[in-house]
Amino acid sequence: MQPSRRAFLLGRRPRQSSWAAFCERLSLAVAAPLRDLDPAGGAALLRARSDAEVRRARALCQEYGVSLGLPGARPAGRPVLQIDPRGLRALAPEGGAWRAGPGCLAGELAAAGLGQFAEVAPTCTLADWLADSHGWPTGETGVSGVLEASVLLADGTAEVLGPFGAADVRPLRSATVQRLVPALFQLAGGQDAAACLAQPAWPARYRLDALQPREPAGVNLAHLLLGHDSALAWVESVLLAPAAAPPPAASGSAPAEAARLDARVRALFDPDGVLAARAGSGAVGAKGRE
Repeated sequence: MQPSRRAFLLGRRPRQSSWAAFCERLSLAVAAPLRDLDPAGGAALLRARSDAEVRRARALCQEYGVSLGLPGARPAGRPVLQIDPRGLRALAPEGGAWRAGPGCLAGELAAAGLGQFAEVAPTCTLADWLADSHGWPTGETGVSGVLEASVLLADGTAEVLGPFGAADVRPLRSATVQRLVPALFQLAGGQDAAACLAQPAWPARYRLDALQPREPAGVNLAHLLLGHDSALAWVESVLLAPAAAPPPAASGSAPAEAARLDARVRALFDPDGVLAARAGSGAVGAKGRE
């Protein structure tokens, strides 16, 4: 007799898999629909409707050993919850800039006068644009138009990243980021970072050069998220100023120093691997490509 039939006849429920238990608890914790992406289990898509839903989902992901990322995230050997941010499309003016949710579309942002989105596919989300690689020269992330970012870190810490140092008007509130930032500065002062900083085109994925900006620009911690591939934090909102369209990201393989630097940056942000990078991700799509 099959175990499931024996359990039915004896009045016992078959043991639930960890993935099934995760999906059941998530469905109870959020109002947003959950869609199965894999008949074999281990991949699902949530179209979140609020930051609170994403925060509850992240907590369950950490509890059940599930990775969390944008659509397209498929980490090897680990179940994944992809979060579609298009339900998070708040967009409002703020002091001469625009506060935008991660699901805002490039077409909407371009229509608001944010020129850095003028050449981006209109249906590309802000979350994907921020996760994609761009070609700002080394030390020049300040021309991106990103002023600050409200983020949810892998351990559940909510923080606002922005100007740091003499220009800082919003002190870091969390112990996590108070530990993270000195470690990142130490990494930015190492040999691998020096080799990358010597290149006119930043060769690494993660923009650690944001901590070594060219004068007169100041350090802005939000620029660490430019090209972060959704693997460093979940972005809840971004404060944007109008800027020129970014140059395309450089092609070709990264040198060994850049690869080591990327691995160390990611380990500092997410030592437990809660956040997942997107499979086959790269430079942002130009207008006309989805």
